[in-house]
Amino acid sequence: MWEAIWQYEFLRNAFVAGVLTGFTAPLLGVFIVVRRLSLIADALSHVTLAGIAAGLLLGKAAPAAASWNPLYIGMGFSVVGSLFIEKLRAVYRHYEELAIPIVLSSGLGLSVIFISMANGFTTDLFSYLFGSVSAVSRADVWTAFAVAAAAAIVILTFYKELFLLSFDEEYARVSGVRTTWIHF
Repeated sequence: MWEAIWQYEFLRNAFVAGVLTGFTAPLLGVFIVVRRLSLIADALSHVTLAGIAAGLLLGKAAPAAASWNPLYIGMGFSVVGSLFIEKLRAVYRHYEELAIPIVLSSGLGLSVIFISMANGFTTDLFSYLFGSVSAVSRADVWTAFAVAAAAAIVILTFYKELFLLSFDEEYARVSGVRTTWIHF
């Protein structure tokens, strides 16, 4: 079995991407679950789908944008969605848990709008939504490596602040941690 993994590039890419994901997910997941934000992954996946649909629509409408990878546009939408969740959580301090479903439904609504505006795509949108680990390219592996490295660096740099903020935000604020900056 190991010979096949090292012999075929698509298996090697899938293995490395799986290892990188297995390294990154628990690093981030600990802080997400402790802060009771576990639904954020679902919300951001819907926002990412809206970004991918917008990227495909943009590529269909403007031929110059056809060479852009819709996954990167989806990642940008996801970052904006996460910042919007934190902004809503700050505005509605007594109802922080409502921010995630608002962004989730907005992302799904934008996805439906962009898909219906396109009158059908030539690519399979479900392949972007669900993916296939055997279809991971070398560029995807490098992207996963960059994300894993960035996550590890941020967590190692701000571990104390993230730890304090996750368990007791008021104590973190009193201790001098700039909680508004760490939230983002």
